[in-house]
Amino acid sequence: MAILQEQVNSEIIDRISRLHQRQRLAHAYLFVGAKGSGKKATALAVAKLINCVNPGSCNDQCSSCKKINTGSHPDIFLIDGQEETIKIDQIRGLLNQSNLRPYEARVKVFIIHHIENMTLESSNALLKTLEEPSANSLIILTTAVPERNLDTIKSRCHFMYFLPVSNRVLEKNLEQYYDDKDEIRFLAYFAQGCLGRAHILKENNVFGRKNSLIDDFIYARDVDAFIKEITADNVQMKEFLSVLYSWVRDAVLLKSGTEENYLINRDRIQDLKAFQKSVSFSDLNEVLNEITNAYKLLTDNLNIKIPLMILKERMSWVN
Repeated sequence: MAILQEQVNSEIIDRISRLHQRQRLAHAYLFVGAKGSGKKATALAVAKLINCVNPGSCNDQCSSCKKINTGSHPDIFLIDGQEETIKIDQIRGLLNQSNLRPYEARVKVFIIHHIENMTLESSNALLKTLEEPSANSLIILTTAVPERNLDTIKSRCHFMYFLPVSNRVLEKNLEQYYDDKDEIRFLAYFAQGCLGRAHILKENNVFGRKNSLIDDFIYARDVDAFIKEITADNVQMKEFLSVLYSWVRDAVLLKSGTEENYLINRDRIQDLKAFQKSVSFSDLNEVLNEITNAYKLLTDNLNIKIPLMILKERMSWVN
């Protein structure tokens, strides 16, 4: 069915769909996975699938699915805690709705996204709902940090784990949204198996900025100003180190005789070819080790300016 084919996590949707068809659906599920792994999108897809007017061939076009897409379905509720703390009044509202019969859906669906951001009071209120589940209702909770959730809540849910997907699967899904194959390849690599992260990278134009990051560090003779600017923001610094690592990684692959379609920075193929010709394998591996060391220092909140200067010095052969 179309709704399954379009989802990166279609196997989870399919599993829940089969449980629903056998009338063995649990009253509560906890979706566990990294940010951007598609937990909320999958939860909404499940809501559509089990309430679709055409459940056997759900194509996302019926009146029920369209209402869910626009957030106007009277029986589908979403509390999103990604940006804000989930407060007790929101959970109380959910509890009140769960005691009412569905208006038009077969199953009422309550989705609470990022439950690690609930207050203790709202967590206890949710526990009451989980302890006294209503008929014809389904609760889907999501979390990126399961250790921050109450054990009493976790014990009352069936777990569904969202694992990183392969770059190939990500690329195929991204092709539904974007046209530039080089950019799609780049986004899939940097998203680390998470479709949502790939879309965020696209929105932030990381692909558009990565060439200037490479040029400003690798090819510029005076990088003091660049290092001062880049080290002022840890998020930007992590992005830069990832871009630099991808560049040197591509050079290693080219030098090894790997086909060009395996490269991340294919839009700079001629520059990469010239780059890898001017350096030995040992130099490239040394640079990769320096990048890894710099990333570790950044993660530990240590000063990274000096390691960057050392890294640039080790790459002095480029100029």
